[in-house]
Amino acid sequence: MSSIPPSPALLPPETIFGRLDPGGPGLTRAEEFEHWDQDDANPLELIGGWVLPLSPGNAKSGTASGNLYAALLPLVRSKKWFITQDALHRLPQPLDTVVYPDISIHTIEDVPYLPGTESIGRVPEFIVEFLSKKTYERDMAPRGAKFLAFQMSGVREYYYSWPDGRDASGFALQNGVFAPIAKDGEGFFASPFLGRSVRLVEAMVR
Repeated sequence: MSSIPPSPALLPPETIFGRLDPGGPGLTRAEEFEHWDQDDANPLELIGGWVLPLSPGNAKSGTASGNLYAALLPLVRSKKWFITQDALHRLPQPLDTVVYPDISIHTIEDVPYLPGTESIGRVPEFIVEFLSKKTYERDMAPRGAKFLAFQMSGVREYYYSWPDGRDASGFALQNGVFAPIAKDGEGFFASPFLGRSVRLVEAMVR
């Protein structure tokens, strides 16, 4: 939805946020948002102060996410990193941003939680999102609000795909900007961060 005004964090005016409830609360602070009672079946995200619906997922997206999590887990454990699914993260940019990445990896064993919240207060190095009808507009490059938030916050690598493998894309941060990572004929991305190649659907790390 390109008609939403930019937040005080200066997201570009052409940023796509996706569906927004016209009767919603308007600009909201992260500290307030994190204390709302949210329905587990219909969670919300906050991007640049704007409250947005988050798809609770379905069998296809849940299976794709679970399979990729399982493929990544042995590598993460061997490196003594931390991996999560659907965990709240507060990002530093844009201001007042709280999101649920489908899969995120941190290069520490224990992540810090912001006092009085369930939000991880650290930017992940690696994020994967599986697209849905409610979220694809803000997850995808180059103008999605979540894509830009990950880029602005310094996420080192970002990947997304539909659960059937369509539009599988990967990006590595270079000089503050996400640059595409090439995908080979078998659907693998050579991840500089992992030091391995990763495939999102028919998940595999090699």
